[in-house]
Amino acid sequence: MVTGTDIQTVTQTEHERLINLIEELIAAIKRLPDDVEWGETSYMEDVEILNFIRIQTFSLQNVKENAVRGYYRDTFHLIRMVYEAYFVLRLVSTCDKYPFRIKIKRGQHDPSLEHARNRTAQEVQRVFGNRLVRTYMEDKNTLVAILRGIPVVDSQGQDTGIIVPYYYQAWHDFRPVEYHLRRDGLQDRIPTLRFLTGEWAAFSKKMKINLSKDYGLIYKYFLTFDKILDNLCLNGILNKKLSTRVLVHYNFLSNFSHSTSDSISLVSTRRITEITPGGLSTIYNHYSSELALLYTCHLLSMHLQHAIFYLRWRAIKLKNKRTYQSLCRRVEDDFGYFWFIFNKPHQYDRYTQANRKCNYRKQIFYRPEDIRLGDVRYYDDPLYRLKQLHQSQNELTSGNSYMSPFPRNDVLP
Repeated sequence: MVTGTDIQTVTQTEHERLINLIEELIAAIKRLPDDVEWGETSYMEDVEILNFIRIQTFSLQNVKENAVRGYYRDTFHLIRMVYEAYFVLRLVSTCDKYPFRIKIKRGQHDPSLEHARNRTAQEVQRVFGNRLVRTYMEDKNTLVAILRGIPVVDSQGQDTGIIVPYYYQAWHDFRPVEYHLRRDGLQDRIPTLRFLTGEWAAFSKKMKINLSKDYGLIYKYFLTFDKILDNLCLNGILNKKLSTRVLVHYNFLSNFSHSTSDSISLVSTRRITEITPGGLSTIYNHYSSELALLYTCHLLSMHLQHAIFYLRWRAIKLKNKRTYQSLCRRVEDDFGYFWFIFNKPHQYDRYTQANRKCNYRKQIFYRPEDIRLGDVRYYDDPLYRLKQLHQSQNELTSGNSYMSPFPRNDVLP
């Protein structure tokens, strides 16, 4: 059993290649802004998005350091924060289609509700023109117009061809503190604001004015995690299958963010920590450290790929782009066995899907090579799957075999 200061040495030894690649990715993202070739005009939005990516990188650097030291609960908790922020980044940086909701109001000249709907739809078409993508009815009284983002014009009022995503503006405007001040109390339904205005002398006039903004709508329709995924689907970044993958990892990582009974028991067992009469000691766990480092490596690669994509989307030149792309390919070549969000399933996943489709009674058998990549079912437990990847297996009823490329003899439940 490895404990205490020995954990760092063992982690660095067993995961040397993975840690080295993580450090290369961190270094690449940190120097990327120096390779950006800004034109005559640079926009604040571009600098802010690149800073967002660099801040994410600093957090992932902390993830790596915590994983090496064996602080697994802290590590996965921090990964969850970075993971969620990655999808916010994708949404606010390049997604230009957004939903705009209009309540249907029947006027005195509308003979029916249907007439009011048609009149509102025509008015929406007239007002938004080319920015309107399509409309649909969310319910009998709500018309949703899918619009494109806000076009940027130059000093002469000419369209520059640049679109600022509406989500960027919503993200920029949202103030969580002021949003929560407007919410009602959980028990007595008394607004928090009533307490603070009477008891907190530092509650400024400016903040009171800002409370007049309806931050709740911004949060409800754009910044809850479910809506983030919906809006990424609207813009073609995700689809149903990819959203399912996103939620698998979100739910797994949330175990370490919320103090539920399961989450406490998960880190108080001998898999991660040991409770002794002398206190709580950290124990090295190969699979927890490997999974945390795999998350870190792939998230760094995803942020680097998005930085490259964002600059191309904004028609901003980047020097040494092939070097950055080559580094991202190495992540998939060397550690693509971690089937994450946008990459392909491993041979192990085709093996399990083939076994799942076999029917011994009807003598229907499938081989892993018969399974199309698009038909492979996604897993529901990242840690369990990683353990299985390290174990060679034979399924007697189907005759299928999986030979692990990195077998270990310490796989536990």
